[in-house]
Amino acid sequence: MVLERSRAERNERLDAGTLHVFAHAEYAQMLRDEPEYQANGRNGTTLVKTPELRVVLEVLCRGAELAEHRAPGPITVQVLHGEIRFHTGEDTFRVREGELLALPAERPHAVEAMRDSVLLITIAPGGQKETTTP
Repeated sequence: MVLERSRAERNERLDAGTLHVFAHAEYAQMLRDEPEYQANGRNGTTLVKTPELRVVLEVLCRGAELAEHRAPGPITVQVLHGEIRFHTGEDTFRVREGELLALPAERPHAVEAMRDSVLLITIAPGGQKETTTP
């Protein structure tokens, strides 16, 4: 299995009208083998991208961080391998292998890998925004 390098190959993989099966362990290993991971301690690829849904596979080496950012919709972060600290403002959550975290849209957050980790991230762009009740 080789990550797609041409636009046509990538577009085929991202085609929402086609059924896809992803071997996340194989993709994770390929991401670790790429120069980006060697240089930055992290790497990722978008597996699915539609107006309603994005699915991203991210690999992080121990100590790697994703700086604080916001997602354009609600997200889930599933730790397929490893362990992370998930920071949301004043709160920090420890998320381990086999656990899933859900976060409302537009909530600032950052990630820190406590061990070499593989994350499956889903984003629903334009999905339900967090609301407060008066």
